[in-house]
Amino acid sequence: MTARPDPFRIHVADQVLAALAGSAPRPMSTPQIQEATGYGARYGQLVYQVLTRLLAAGEVEKLGARRPVFWRRLTPQVSLPPMTVRSDRDRKRPS
Repeated sequence: MTARPDPFRIHVADQVLAALAGSAPRPMSTPQIQEATGYGARYGQLVYQVLTRLLAAGEVEKLGARRPVFWRRLTPQVSLPPMTVRSDRDRKRPS
């Protein structure tokens, strides 16, 4: 049985995926990801662990074996339609 990931790790994974999505289609190095997410020297090992878990899950691709290692997001981004604003002035209000 595997333990549930802790909420902080989930938050870090979301930040990492957002940073990679923001740089798409260009890959980012591990230090660039740490800088973009704000998890630098203090959480550097955590960022790498999150990246390797995302690699195992098939969400990111690891490019190159030498340092610095580059990463690219594999899962497609879902583009949501733009929000539409509707006026309800003509709508009758319930009495």
